[in-house]
Amino acid sequence: MWSLLNKRVNLSFITNPFYMYCVAFTLAVFVYLWGWSDIFPLLSAGFILFLAVTSILFILAGYYLVKKPSELFNYQIHNLFLNDIAFGLIILFGLINVLYMGYLPVTDRSHNYREFGMPVIDPLFNTLSIFFSIHFIQSFQQNKKRRFLIYVLIILIFQILLFRRSTLVWIFTSSSFLFLLNNKKIRLLILSVCIICIPLLSYCFGLYGDARSNLSESFVLNDLGASAAFKDSGISHNHYMTYLYVSSPLANLQKNINEGDGFINGGDIKDFFFYCLIPESLTLRLEKSLNLSKPDCNLITPDLIAGSFFMVSFYTLGWCGMIVMFLYLFVFILLCLFIVRKWSTFGLETLSLLSSTVSLLIFSNFLNRLDVILMLLVYPVLFHVIYSRCYPIQGFSFRIPITKTKR
Repeated sequence: MWSLLNKRVNLSFITNPFYMYCVAFTLAVFVYLWGWSDIFPLLSAGFILFLAVTSILFILAGYYLVKKPSELFNYQIHNLFLNDIAFGLIILFGLINVLYMGYLPVTDRSHNYREFGMPVIDPLFNTLSIFFSIHFIQSFQQNKKRRFLIYVLIILIFQILLFRRSTLVWIFTSSSFLFLLNNKKIRLLILSVCIICIPLLSYCFGLYGDARSNLSESFVLNDLGASAAFKDSGISHNHYMTYLYVSSPLANLQKNINEGDGFINGGDIKDFFFYCLIPESLTLRLEKSLNLSKPDCNLITPDLIAGSFFMVSFYTLGWCGMIVMFLYLFVFILLCLFIVRKWSTFGLETLSLLSSTVSLLIFSNFLNRLDVILMLLVYPVLFHVIYSRCYPIQGFSFRIPITKTKR
């Protein structure tokens, strides 16, 4: 038994962002089919066909990248002084944030935690927290200095106090991909422990969501549409919250598909452009001058607003909009991979964040979010220049798993 648990499984294929699209949406559909909610519509044949075709195309794209000749990039040994400065800057932005707002969401529940944050400073604090948490973990793996783990722990505690569950998800998912990038084969023992811990993590995730939004068990089970089968199962309502978090975006998308009209639906190209492709922060500043208003998508319930990467695109431009978004994602991934290879100092961090971004598209369109654009397209180039030019250090070569040659 012990020898079996010591065997290693190669999971490096998950770090391929093209494959991750297939894994993420397949997992969401699998959870959806548990049937724990009475308010979820049945998944249509057209929607399943769309996911199947796009997944096959991405599998082919990912396989093509794997078949290409191996490419190496120089991964620089990071300067400890610059890492300390980055951590200090994150804490400084966090403190400015709290002082400006005058309260902590965890201690003052009279305010809406979603409205917490100082303009400009808060996005920088949030994105730097995610980006450098991943970098600190990678730095620890390189030089084994424990202070980097302390840095990450402090950042996580800070984010918990601010009720930033999404930030925690970004850090944990990206860290998982980083672990797979550094350890291409995982022992079955570690994999088994992770699987066993899933129910505990699900419970804690739901519990934290209840505390953050001040939700009662009665509200979760009754107002959010738990099925009679789930209520009779004896499973905690906290697991139902996790179920909703993972699967309700598909339910909202399916509702829009059910109520849609034709291949291009409303044919609202203007709204599609500004609310699917253009960075959200820029659109918000142009709403008044251009007489824009956020598309009022169909929802299964007003309390569940997530609709995956595709919901707004379908509502504005139907199946045509979803196809365009799929092509947009393809180009976005290629651009990020180009950055990983050309500005390579933070290559592993960027690749981890890219895989995490693709996996989180089951919840929302993150490609038009300024914070994601900063982490994937700006920070890797900016900090590559700072780290490599200010404190040039001899680096070493690292092979990207997704470009491994197969013979």
